[in-house]
Amino acid sequence: MGHKVYIGIGSNLEKEKNIRSCIALLHKNYQSIVVSPVYETQSMGFDGPNFYNLVSSFDTEQDIYALKEQLKKIENKHGRNFNETKFSSRTLDIDILYYDDLVLSNDKIDIPRKEIIEYDFVLKPLIDIAADFIHPTLNISHIEIMAKHSIKKQIISQIDFDL
Repeated sequence: MGHKVYIGIGSNLEKEKNIRSCIALLHKNYQSIVVSPVYETQSMGFDGPNFYNLVSSFDTEQDIYALKEQLKKIENKHGRNFNETKFSSRTLDIDILYYDDLVLSNDKIDIPRKEIIEYDFVLKPLIDIAADFIHPTLNISHIEIMAKHSIKKQIISQIDFDL
């Protein structure tokens, strides 16, 4: 059966090209891919082009560390520079949000990602594709998180984007 994974995808450099290419590579490597609508957000913590953000889910047989390496290769293929500062422009940024209902925090992986309960550009696309998914540490659904937590509103608009 494999593992159900949710990832966040973001780009603010050649964003349409990079996001389309990323989704194509996901389709090549994984099964049961679901893609949320794409949202435009302002760059955070620095002055730069607006980001496009979305969430995708898929099934994989890979363990979490192999998955992380595979996603890092996709980022590298799109010109991602891993020496960049925390808040800076990105050709492609992929974060594992959930891996089944695993809770794990070490120097390599932090799951579930804290951004889920911090930013609407992560939570809103999760609601779009998995509204009733239960957060493994909060034990409430994405819809309940939106209602109960003070989520930072970053979304400017939903983008009409064919993937």
